[in-house]
Amino acid sequence: MAQFDHFNLLGPIYDLVFGRSKNKQIVKLTDVDTDQVVLDVGGGTGRIAVLFKGLTSKVFIADAAIKMIRQAQNKGVQTVNATSEELPFRTGSIDRIVMVDALHHVENQQKTLDEMWRLLAEGGKIVIEEPNIHNWFVKLIAIGEKLLLMRSHFLPPKKIVDMCQFDRKAQVDLVFGKGIVWIVISRE
Repeated sequence: MAQFDHFNLLGPIYDLVFGRSKNKQIVKLTDVDTDQVVLDVGGGTGRIAVLFKGLTSKVFIADAAIKMIRQAQNKGVQTVNATSEELPFRTGSIDRIVMVDALHHVENQQKTLDEMWRLLAEGGKIVIEEPNIHNWFVKLIAIGEKLLLMRSHFLPPKKIVDMCQFDRKAQVDLVFGKGIVWIVISRE
């Protein structure tokens, strides 16, 4: 049975409901240079990608919800309609990859992480921002998403770190915020 597509339904009104992002921490942790390529996986309407537009001209969004990426295109962001498990980019071609509030929504979290690692260039960095399931408010959000029949699967930060042990070239760090955790994966 097909699941209800929440993100295509929300696409046209997503920014009105959730507002513009002022997420300075993700930009700081990503540490992007002007000549680097940035890919926002599950980037939806471009709320995060637009934060990088002034830092580099090479910003892309990959998202499976066509109505979400249409909103990103209206913001001048280059988009690709693709799932996070099968991204249409060359191996080692992306310098910085971000994924904000999306890992818990993907169908196959391990395959998504493996795919982002495949794309990451030498010296590159992946920054994943996820709600910290150990926070009581995030637990309520998780229950709410289950009631809305979303396919959400929130993982504890330690589990995500364990899933990111790709090879000896992966350095994985955690940065904790209020109800949020950033998983920073660097390729040496």
